[in-house]
Amino acid sequence: MSVSSVFHVVGRLCLVYAGLLLLPLVVLLVDGDFLVGENVSPTGIGFFVASAISAALGATLVYSCSMHREEFDFEEGFAVVTFGWLAFMALGTIPYVWAGAIESLLDAMFETLSGLTTTGATILADPASIGRPLLFWRSLTHWVGGMGVVALAIAILPALGAGGNFLYRAEVSEAKSDRQFPRVADVAKLLWSIYVGLTVAEIVALRIAGMSWFDAVCHSFSTVATGGFGTRPDSLESFSPTIQWVVTVFMFLAGLNYVLLFRAVLGRPLALLKSTEARTWVGVLVTGMALGCVVLHSLNSAPEGLEPLFRSVAFTVVSISSTTGFSTTDFNFWPASLQVMLLLLMVGGACAGSTSGSAKMSRHLMWAKSAVRELKRLLRPTAIFVVKVEGRVVSDGIVQKSVAFLLFYIGAVCLGTLLLTLLGVAGEESLTSMISCLSGVGPGLGTVGPTGNYAAVPDGGKLVLMAVMLLGRLEFFAVLVLFSPLAWRR
Repeated sequence: MSVSSVFHVVGRLCLVYAGLLLLPLVVLLVDGDFLVGENVSPTGIGFFVASAISAALGATLVYSCSMHREEFDFEEGFAVVTFGWLAFMALGTIPYVWAGAIESLLDAMFETLSGLTTTGATILADPASIGRPLLFWRSLTHWVGGMGVVALAIAILPALGAGGNFLYRAEVSEAKSDRQFPRVADVAKLLWSIYVGLTVAEIVALRIAGMSWFDAVCHSFSTVATGGFGTRPDSLESFSPTIQWVVTVFMFLAGLNYVLLFRAVLGRPLALLKSTEARTWVGVLVTGMALGCVVLHSLNSAPEGLEPLFRSVAFTVVSISSTTGFSTTDFNFWPASLQVMLLLLMVGGACAGSTSGSAKMSRHLMWAKSAVRELKRLLRPTAIFVVKVEGRVVSDGIVQKSVAFLLFYIGAVCLGTLLLTLLGVAGEESLTSMISCLSGVGPGLGTVGPTGNYAAVPDGGKLVLMAVMLLGRLEFFAVLVLFSPLAWRR
């Protein structure tokens, strides 16, 4: 591995991050809180210090480490992603600690990594208690992390041919074949324009619906990145029904394949309708909504009126399935059958090529078709059967990598749940927090539910959850490949 090239690129990322760390100062200036007496506020100093350290670190790495493009391969790409995320976590922690908003260094690291990985798990009982600049920074880490996931899906993960990104790789390859978009770099810019466009559109829609500009920006950053950090302790429950419907729509859009969204914008909306993965996800959402409405209504556990019932269920189902993690109701009080359904939605995820986490629908399609193929092979041992997804033949290598992802996922849930229980976390919280953090959802059940937080989890448990946040967000391979000796020698 070309370590010099890796740290050179990480240095460049740190220089960009230094600029992002200055953006919350705009909120301080607008609020008139930049100065306390004749001195700069501790929050402002915290962001200045973090930005200065990030810039100094970035400049040091760029000028001391040379870039060898001929030696930059997939291993270097994986290392850049992993080390870049860790560097961003460390630097993004500084403002919380410096301002005294989060006293524990580990808690501040947990909050920052949860933001960057778009998990949305929080240790804060009342987010508003940390002040508007840090609230903006929390949501901005979501937005930066979500954009990083788009870049990751385009530039690095498709090289693995790993299940959930197989279709995204195929879609990008097809987009590259269009005359007007001949390079992956051009496709990346256009996909980022979709990302920014969705963000701006939601900000405007939320403002029209009655949300303040500040809340609209923060919630739009969190929604488009499928993160889940909000500005109030009850998430979106206290906002108007119109606002809740707007967020529901944008959570759905954020869970779709960005290449297909891009084609829809170009006037080819049938691309979405023809996508088996998109249709499957919509089917899952409709089934979940119908089941939720029927069960809650039959048990008289529903809000009064059909619209509040449907809105509550639809919001929750889309939020959990897209791995956003916003809430308008405490599903701790839902029947056990619906809680199991929500856990299954966490595992299911949304579409490949989106900012959502978890396994993705394309992998589930692949696993199902692979299982059917093995059954056919038992009945016809000499026949040749192939796995097709979206009309494309999936190679056995990709199927095997997809199965490997499933094994990693199951193994991480089992091992992590065991570790959390050994550390004193209750069984329900251990299992659901593992699934939630690994899938990038945020809330679980019990004390870590939608109205709770992760503050009571012991420090060892927070370290375990931080590890699975990173593993889940980077889809295991980008991190685990660095532990292989083959990655470190030519």
